[in-house]
Amino acid sequence: MNNKIYIPVGRFADDEALKKKREELKKKLLEGQKIPIGTDGNVTDDSGQKGIVIPPGKLADDEALKKKREELKKKLLEGQKIPIGTDGNVTDDNGQKGIVIPPGKLAVSQWYDRDPGLLEAEKAAMQQAFPGFELDKLDDGRFAWVGSLNIGCLGDNKWHIMAIYNNNHPQQVMGSSVRVYLVEPDIDELIGDLGWQPTHLLRDSNNQLYLCTAEADNVKAGKQVSSAASVIAWAVKWLMAFELVLSGDLSKEAFNQHRGI
Repeated sequence: MNNKIYIPVGRFADDEALKKKREELKKKLLEGQKIPIGTDGNVTDDSGQKGIVIPPGKLADDEALKKKREELKKKLLEGQKIPIGTDGNVTDDNGQKGIVIPPGKLAVSQWYDRDPGLLEAEKAAMQQAFPGFELDKLDDGRFAWVGSLNIGCLGDNKWHIMAIYNNNHPQQVMGSSVRVYLVEPDIDELIGDLGWQPTHLLRDSNNQLYLCTAEADNVKAGKQVSSAASVIAWAVKWLMAFELVLSGDLSKEAFNQHRGI
């Protein structure tokens, strides 16, 4: 696989229809409007064959919460004590603590073993929204959807992605309990080519970057929402905004702005 995203200098001058479409998408993006997308992830095709609608809301980029999660991850991996509040909150530093989490390791259990019906619902949602994606199982037992998205703002460019379920899916967490990784092009190489790093990215426990697609408040835990289909729709929004930056139609400052898109 050798997919290189073309980064243009300035704006396109040879496709007025596409420029007009990008302006419309930019307006919808900044105003938080709904954006229908095709089953291949394309947001510029007006043929009427749509697979899903990008959920409303903003991309996640809470720096304070990200820092707190890093601290908690370190304590967790090192087996340190973690004070928790009476409501179960481990991120509140106001001093009102109810109990300390005992040391030890959690037993690994996959969500699809606990709730096979949810797995079937996930498959059905993906078949309707993104039928070109395939379900794969990683070596550690996690399920992942693998496929390509053709956003359309830069023409016929494809983004190859992998949407990986957390063990605790579904959960109402920052970025969702389904994490979307760029497979091709490589995100680190893309950042190197750009010379700047997009804000809406998180790192996992292996220091790998993934798209921070949703604020926790935008993700409902349960069978109805937090599906891979809805999270991939969020990823389309991320990539659409990013393509608008690459085309020169949206500034990187607007893209990186806290709660800006």
